[in-house]
Amino acid sequence: MTELPIRPTPTLVRSLLLGTALALVGVAFGVPGFAVMAVPFVVHVAWALLTRPRTDVVRVRTTPRLVAVHEDDAVPLHLVADRTQWWMAVSWPLSFGLKLNPKAGAVIGTSSVTVIAEPQTWGRYLVGPPQVAVTDASGAWRAAGLCTSSSVVVRPAAASLVGSSGVTRPIGMAGSHPSSTPGEGSLLADLREFRLGDKLKRINWRVTSRTGRLHVATMFTERDTEVLLVMDTMHDVPGPLATDPTSLDLAVRAVAALSRHYLGFGDRVAVHDIGRRMRHVRAGSGPRQLFITIDALSRINRGMQPTFRGRPIRGVTPGTLVFFCSPLIDEGSITEVGRLRRLGCEVVTIDTLPADLGTMQGIRRRPRRERSWLDEAWAIRRLERDEVFQRLREAGVPVVPWRGTASLAGVLATMERARRAPRMAGRH
Repeated sequence: MTELPIRPTPTLVRSLLLGTALALVGVAFGVPGFAVMAVPFVVHVAWALLTRPRTDVVRVRTTPRLVAVHEDDAVPLHLVADRTQWWMAVSWPLSFGLKLNPKAGAVIGTSSVTVIAEPQTWGRYLVGPPQVAVTDASGAWRAAGLCTSSSVVVRPAAASLVGSSGVTRPIGMAGSHPSSTPGEGSLLADLREFRLGDKLKRINWRVTSRTGRLHVATMFTERDTEVLLVMDTMHDVPGPLATDPTSLDLAVRAVAALSRHYLGFGDRVAVHDIGRRMRHVRAGSGPRQLFITIDALSRINRGMQPTFRGRPIRGVTPGTLVFFCSPLIDEGSITEVGRLRRLGCEVVTIDTLPADLGTMQGIRRRPRRERSWLDEAWAIRRLERDEVFQRLREAGVPVVPWRGTASLAGVLATMERARRAPRMAGRH
């Protein structure tokens, strides 16, 4: 709630001065015409005094003050004044990444007005403060000033990832990934004769009736794993055009899709940002963990510039499946990928550098007046990154560029086949 002081308008002041001056001239010089000309101004002043508001302020309420929505959702912003039949003019300031309807964010109405805000992408938006002017019907009294801003949090869309789980070594005790360990599960391992202590619900009556002896089915256990999603937000690299997604946009899309994918398998998912733009999300499972992850992603501060190096990730268990989302332009990030691999983690690197940056296609897309030596510099940087990719692949770390939800389908399928492939038994 914002209180705006009520002040007389310049129109009322002019009516008072002109009415007084014309009346005095008409009486002093005996000219009736001047006195007649003063009548409308005197009436206006008299009407303004009779309808003067009882309080000295106008209270304007902004709703909503804080709202969280999903992408592609519009947010209606309402301003309501406690003066009925008073005219209200509102002008919302334009914000980057936010589209207002009406187009300029300016609207006029009586007592209450509404402007529709349409966020163009995920993130946090501070809309306002709006400039508000409330005027009575006669134009004699006016309250103006800045009102309360609205904070809009847009959660990124968590699209469904295309592909299998790719979990090579489940390390948990319960989940949906079949293992080679006999136990409680739904995947058939073997059929054998009944032994003392076997559960009656495991009796296979079809084999029992055929052989004449009790047989039970043994199952493979279904286990879960721990998935660590690492974001490298040390640098937010823009694309060739201002409308292209940046490396931070691609990283957020990838983390949102991976979170939804693996939480659907019942795995435990944690998110760590080495650039510290977002808070660390502890490992968890279930729909609540997906909500926590998406909410943390939506609160990333785009304007923040990290001024310190990312610290190494601690407490990683061998066998953890790690997805490292990075543009791979910082030597510290590349070193961290190698360290996680040496710790025994299954690491997949997701390249979040914009696709056309430093390529001939990206240079052609950029307007001629905006081209500079930076295009050639990024082309050289891409050649240097190819050497990094080769080193990572030699270390057993696949590198996949993020180009949507189908980006990891091939890598996950390869990892799934590696898990099911027969292994040579070790010699004693």
